[in-house]
Order: sequence, then structure tokens, then C-alpha cells
Amino acid sequence: MAKRTPLAVKRKCCEMKEAGMSSHEIYDSYYKYEVENPMTRRSFRTVLVRWAKKNYPDDTTLDCGTYEGFVAHDATVQVAANGEIVQAWIKQHAETLDPEEFLDAIKTAVQKYEYVKPSFKDSKNMLEISLFDMHWGIAFMDYYKSVLDDVLEIITSHHWDKIVIPFGQDFFHNDSIINGLTTRGTYVEKVDMVRAVKDGQQFMYAIIDAALENAEEVKVIYTPGNHDQSISWMFMQTLLARYGDAIIDDSLEFRKVISYGSNAIMITHGDAKKTTARTLAHIFPVAFPKEFADATIREVHAGHLHHEGEADIYGVMVRRLSSGGITDKWSDREDFIGAHKRFMLFEWSADKLKAIHYI
Repeated sequence: MAKRTPLAVKRKCCEMKEAGMSSHEIYDSYYKYEVENPMTRRSFRTVLVRWAKKNYPDDTTLDCGTYEGFVAHDATVQVAANGEIVQAWIKQHAETLDPEEFLDAIKTAVQKYEYVKPSFKDSKNMLEISLFDMHWGIAFMDYYKSVLDDVLEIITSHHWDKIVIPFGQDFFHNDSIINGLTTRGTYVEKVDMVRAVKDGQQFMYAIIDAALENAEEVKVIYTPGNHDQSISWMFMQTLLARYGDAIIDDSLEFRKVISYGSNAIMITHGDAKKTTARTLAHIFPVAFPKEFADATIREVHAGHLHHEGEADIYGVMVRRLSSGGITDKWSDREDFIGAHKRFMLFEWSADKLKAIHYI
């Protein structure tokens, strides 16, 4: 590919043409030796005519100077009908800079940013680990290992004031060891519940063990789902027997409340037929009048639908929490597919929601 012809070469070619030389003579005797990757003879003959019409001036005419650190490499010239130059634009580019000089300039001009890592040991926040709708039995530890790793990473990143773990919420897929039924008797599909319980134990024990090492207070609260009320409650009894240092709430109420500073969060599965964001917002002050009244930040966290949604109902933020679980055959058959596969953890300060961690 031919490169741009320098202005001096264009001017010299025009002078040679004015002296009576043909384009072929100019090309063979001068042009092809002065330009890297010269154009063809045919192209040169056409371009030379155009150059001659522009009447390129000599060096003194365009000697208007360049900016410091720049050199001229070309010019655009406006010529009147009588051949006089009306104005000219000098094209400039920066002088070539040696790479070593360039690196030295960067090193001396840019001051290194010193990042001071905060001390997490002074954290006074609460972590809410709401892993809703896991449906163990559809998925097992090989699927949930990455989720567990992410949860443990968040737990161990701070020394928390408090960690709350809502448990239940369809933790298991079946409510029976021997058939594929839910709590209400709906047949979904039979899964290996023995393996589900054992893998679920390994998963929950790891989370609670890490929580006890990294928080001043750990609380596990049972909130029933619609798939596994009996087996999940029995599972809570193993936690109650194992963890004397944690607060274990195994009561059977369908709604629980978490209070932390000026925050109040109602936890429920949200599977009742008439449940909407508006009804959940209206139920909150009725179910927990004191906690609702004492709070300035009020939220409802519900599961069941497996996809994320939120609605601000007169100052009550109602959230449907997403699920990172595998889609089961029943959900696929009923067209409950396509939602983002992820879980949500909430970080609270004493007066606000600070962050939502998606895993």
C-alpha cells in the first residue's frame, strides 16, 4: 500500500513537470526512489496532474512554525483562481519519542496509588444468608460446592456483629424419604432424599461452623416452605442438638422477623394463594407491630417463585429472592424456566442495607 507522498516530493515533481519532463520520466528518474512503496506509473500520472493544479508553494511560503514537540509532515493549501495562496494549514505530528524515554516519563509523572486495606475485624454489620429454594435432591453437593465456597468467602471476609441464617424455604425437594411428594401431597418427582439429607448436612454444618468463628452472634431461624416442612423441621433438630453456641429458632410460625438496629426484615416463603407484594407489605405491621414500628428500614424477603423481583409498597421493600437451584421436571413441565440462577445474601449496617451479594 502506497504511503502519503511528502510535500517536498510533490513540489519537486511539479517543478520537473513545469520543466517539460513527462510523468514517466519523473517517475523513473526521481519519484520511485524518494517514496517508500511508490504508487504505480498509471496512478502517478493521474495524481501528478492533480498536484500540478494545486501549485504547491515553496518552503518559505509555508514557514509559519510548529508547536513545541511537533514537526510538520504535510500541508493543505487554498489557492485562488490566479494562482495566489489564500491560506494554508500545516499538518503536524509529535516528534518520535524513544520508548525508554517514554517509560521514564511515565514513571516520574505518575505517583503510585497506595491502597490501604480496611480492617474487617472492626465490622459491626449483620449478614443475612437467605439461600431460598435450594431443593436438595434435585441438586447435590457436587452442584452446590461453588455456592458453598462463595458463602464461606463472604463469611470469612469480615468479623461480623451478627449472622442470621433463615432455614427451610424448600431446602429439600421432597417431604418424604420413600416417595416424591411435597408437604401438600403434590407429586413432583422422587429424588434420593438420603443423599440429599447427608449432603445438606455437610453444606449447612460448614456454613454454621464458619459463622460461629466469624461472628459475635449466630442465629438460625426456621421458616417453612411448601415442599419440605416436616423433613426441614426434623433437620432443624439436628442443628439444635449440634450447636449449643448458636441461637436456633425451630418454632413453626410461617413468618419470622429479623431486627437489627433500625432495620426490620420479615421472612416468609410466600406460597399462599393470595400472596402478592402488596399483601405481604400489609401483613408485616399486623404480624410484627412492635418491630415494624421501631424500624425505619422495612423489608419483606420471600421465596417460592425462584426468580428475583422487588416492589416498594409505601416504604416497605418487598423482595422475591432468586434461586440458584436446578430446574426440576415439574417446573420445566409447567414452564417455570428462564430465571437467573443465583442466590442472594444481604449485608446490613445498623441503619441501612449496605449490599446485596449475588452468588
